Amino acid sequence: MTFKSKIDLPFSIMMVISIAVLAIIGFFPFFLDGPLDFWSVSIVLAATLPAILLLILMTFNTRYIFYDDYLHVKSILFGSKIPYRDIYKVHPTANFISGYRVMTSKDGLEIHSRSIGLGSVKISPQNKDIFIEELKKRASHAQYQDI
Repeated sequence: MTFKSKIDLPFSIMMVISIAVLAIIGFFPFFLDGPLDFWSVSIVLAATLPAILLLILMTFNTRYIFYDDYLHVKSILFGSKIPYRDIYKVHPTANFISGYRVMTSKDGLEIHSRSIGLGSVKISPQNKDIFIEELKKRASHAQYQDI
């Protein structure tokens, strides 16, 4: 069973601002006096466009996949396989800025596990109630706080 990441307005605004800042910084040389040569344009485009594309892909390609033995939390560059047996606590979180997070919304969950390097991962699945039901089936031993 696969769940896409929920994307909310504050995260969308943060992404638009980040992309705008990257674009302004990256394309600033085009607005300076004098023509740019081919190599200068190539370097600017090679540095700016992949960074913008990466931000977009990380936003829209985040998935949470239930397998038989583990939950796979993945984005374009990052991912974690979290064995259900290692999950010991799940609770709501609104903090999508800090920590190990693969979430795109303030309406998220923090999953604590012994197999995650920082001890927990923050996620924001669409259909959160159905996601929690499925997680409870597979990690029934975990403590579910305020859910």
